[in-house]
Amino acid sequence: MDSSFDIEAFIRQRKQTRVVSDLLYENASDYLTTLGALIRPQMIFGEYLQGAPRGSGREAQHAFKEFTALYDSTANAEPFRLLQELDVPLELLSTAPRLYPHEYDVRLESTGKVIRVTSPTRWVVGFDGFSLQRFRHIIKDPNRSTAELLRYVVHYLMLFYCVNRAPGLGRLLLGLRFPVSFEKLGEFGSMPFCVVGSPITSHLPEQDTILRSTEIAGNDTFEELIDVADIESMDDAVKQRLLRAIAAV
Repeated sequence: MDSSFDIEAFIRQRKQTRVVSDLLYENASDYLTTLGALIRPQMIFGEYLQGAPRGSGREAQHAFKEFTALYDSTANAEPFRLLQELDVPLELLSTAPRLYPHEYDVRLESTGKVIRVTSPTRWVVGFDGFSLQRFRHIIKDPNRSTAELLRYVVHYLMLFYCVNRAPGLGRLLLGLRFPVSFEKLGEFGSMPFCVVGSPITSHLPEQDTILRSTEIAGNDTFEELIDVADIESMDDAVKQRLLRAIAAV
């Protein structure tokens, strides 16, 4: 293990990371809330959604057919193993988009210890009230409620489908330097998720640093770190705000 671990420098970098992440999250959330009107499942699916106005019959029928195919290919497979067909009209409990932490696991080579890593500069988009943390819990619960699992699968697939059909939303967020991508997350099989990035990237330090940090904290979690040099090299209005925030730490 590296005996030159500088705990004071590490703590400072963590504080800087947290300040920057909070600001980026605030900006991304505001943009997503403002542009959320472009995610319009009621307009796309019409009478196939409960309480939605009647839309174009042919277009709504085509959209529902595509969504059903997406649902069947995802929900019937691991880890969901849902055999239920979709009931019409579908009930959506929420259509307000929200950002949830982007997390993944890293296994340390020296100890085999599995660390849950969080990105401070990327987030998964879901509907309000449908957190990824709860979704993970449902999947792993052997006594899970099939009805609740179905609701989560339908809501996340619905958001993916609607964002994928609204390329203007992605272009607008990209112009604001918060790019949108579609990814699969390790614990959720083939389910596609919508992920929002930010103007800067974050990274993992050497595994010895991760190990020392988790040992000191007494837990198995770690947050990626930002590099001040990445902010200093930015060439837009966000740069000065982030630098002022770091200087105040």
